[in-house]
Amino acid sequence: MVMYILLAASILALTIVFERSWSLRRSVVLPIDKIVSIETAVRQGNVDAAMKACSDNNTAMSRILWVALKNRGARRAVMKEILEEIGRQEVAHLERYIGVLGVIAAVSPLLGLLGTVVGMIEVFQVISIEGVGKADILAGGISKALNTTAAGLSVAIPALVAYRIFESRVNLFVIDIEQHALRFVELLKGERE
Repeated sequence: MVMYILLAASILALTIVFERSWSLRRSVVLPIDKIVSIETAVRQGNVDAAMKACSDNNTAMSRILWVALKNRGARRAVMKEILEEIGRQEVAHLERYIGVLGVIAAVSPLLGLLGTVVGMIEVFQVISIEGVGKADILAGGISKALNTTAAGLSVAIPALVAYRIFESRVNLFVIDIEQHALRFVELLKGERE
């Protein structure tokens, strides 16, 4: 039973790793060439072209820049507040499913330990019925019990590594997005050319 749960957890973790690896690419989250073209359109005074460029790119950064362009008439403080709100939404979107990897990494060794304990209970039940004279039965039961611990660790270690990598990647994206958004606000308010 525990092995089936660990198998399901490993499949789920692998699915999340593939999905997040695809979704957290720089070209999907923060396409620099698109940002430059949007900034160029704003510098040239072509706000409609910049908004269209934002709409055509369904990335985290282009959605933030679109909101900035939409609210370009707002005071600087209000615009920053609006961008912080949309930024929080985009960060939540970037962090999607990463917490599940953390849970899998934390729970898998415990599930493996549970399987080992259950297996050892079964071994002791066999000992109480058969006695200690049959080493092959005992060795087989102990081996089966320890397999769940190994399976739990085999699921947990890669899940923990992936969790830390994706968490770090999102944090770096957040810093880059904040820098680009602040620079864009300065550009909209005429303080940077």
